[in-house]
Amino acid sequence: MANDPKDHKFNEHVKAIEEHKSLLEKLHLENDADLAKAKNSLENLAITLEEYLKVIGVP
Repeated sequence: MANDPKDHKFNEHVKAIEEHKSLLEKLHLENDADLAKAKNSLENLAITLEEYLKVIGVP
């Protein structure tokens, strides 16, 4: 089911992981790193993980 909330939250979290990984790779290669973007990305990663865990029943 494409509309399953569990699948939706899982896909959102996977997307956040991929975006964060891409950002970290970019920051690794550049000396003038924008740490605010890294912080926001990490916060988004935590939020999407929390939402996914709630949907699958982990308190």
